[in-house]
Amino acid sequence: MQRILITGASSGIGLLAARALCERGHLVWGTSRAPKNLPVIERFHPIVLDLTDKASIEAGFHQALAEAEHFDVLINNAGAGVFGPLEAFTDQELAAQLETLLLGPLRLIRLALPGMRARGAGLLVNVSSLAGELPIPFLTPYSLCKAALSVMTEGLTLELAHTGIRLVDVRPGNFATQFHPSTRRIGDALAGAYAPNLERAWQAIGQDMSHAPDPQEVADVLVKIVAGDIRRPVVAVGDVFQARIAPYLSRRSPRAWVHWGLRVYYGLKKRA
Repeated sequence: MQRILITGASSGIGLLAARALCERGHLVWGTSRAPKNLPVIERFHPIVLDLTDKASIEAGFHQALAEAEHFDVLINNAGAGVFGPLEAFTDQELAAQLETLLLGPLRLIRLALPGMRARGAGLLVNVSSLAGELPIPFLTPYSLCKAALSVMTEGLTLELAHTGIRLVDVRPGNFATQFHPSTRRIGDALAGAYAPNLERAWQAIGQDMSHAPDPQEVADVLVKIVAGDIRRPVVAVGDVFQARIAPYLSRRSPRAWVHWGLRVYYGLKKRA
């Protein structure tokens, strides 16, 4: 039995992972901005936490820590997307993406590390994305934050090499969650300036999501990581093309070829 803190436990991968972990006898503290959306199940403890609010992060973490006494595992899972041209983002919208996807997880890690170091053991799991390797057009801030989260995980692995703390970067591809339906669109006033690529990218993403695999696959991977059955520092999850072939080709091809492949994949037009 391990004591686990997981963000974004009210839906999608986070909810499935929280349920699976509880079913296996772990104690789980799951966070959400809206506590009414959190599950009511045995061994699950709801925590109100807003990753865009530093005070909320500290209050939520310390409440959970007081109940748990210590945490064996922290899973940074929560995410949200905003779709649109970068120039359409306000400072507030850009800051909210950075806080939710990068700065909030960093704050939680900094809060969790002292206790883990004192015990000489711990597991930090960061759910980034394959979009960190292969950026999604018009989800540039999202892709940026996921790439930064992956690099941070790698750097922290080196910093903590002398401790018993293990880090894992989980990189999901597309899965059939509510991520796309809940992604907020901005910048429609610029649709003409970005035609036809803005709509082509949105439709391509929607088409991908319409036949995406079951997110339970990612939840099962998280369970195996917690159990120690998967010990790789980087775990890509998705269909063979997204999780294996595309990253492999990306790392071994000239970047211009990668850009060409992404334009074809999303149906983007290039100026003659």
